[in-house]
Amino acid sequence: MEDKIRINIFLKESDNPYASYYSEDDLHLSSDLEDFILSKLHSAKRKNIELLFGGQNNFDEHSLKTATLNSFSNLMKTDERIYARNIKKTIILFVFGIIIGILYLKLQKSHAYIGGILSIVCWVFIWSGTEVYFFDNMQIKQKINKCKNILNANIYKK
Repeated sequence: MEDKIRINIFLKESDNPYASYYSEDDLHLSSDLEDFILSKLHSAKRKNIELLFGGQNNFDEHSLKTATLNSFSNLMKTDERIYARNIKKTIILFVFGIIIGILYLKLQKSHAYIGGILSIVCWVFIWSGTEVYFFDNMQIKQKINKCKNILNANIYKK
């Protein structure tokens, strides 16, 4: 099975594929168009992607390529920062969980009530870190891979 996907984007004459608040020197796609392109990539594992812009419009191919590359490179950089921040957050949550777990072990026999509360708090920190690391970061990593694939895509205007 070939690992290739073609995304057809039909633009009417009245459609504007560019974001409103960027200059002509720094074109970006509109957020709706970014979301549409990302939604067409069901899996981040696709390698060969073709974006075909077509329809009744006067947009040139170079501007569409530039806007696509600018949009998805910015999106990827933002998601990479979020991913790195989540890794730090995970480490901090695990460390707090371990520290509170050690306090729980120290107070378990002498102050059972406080030890019980610390046990719950310990597991909350550990499970929060686990959730961020395994679930939140997995989605972000998939989005980063989709952006990388789009940045390597062949972009054409029909």
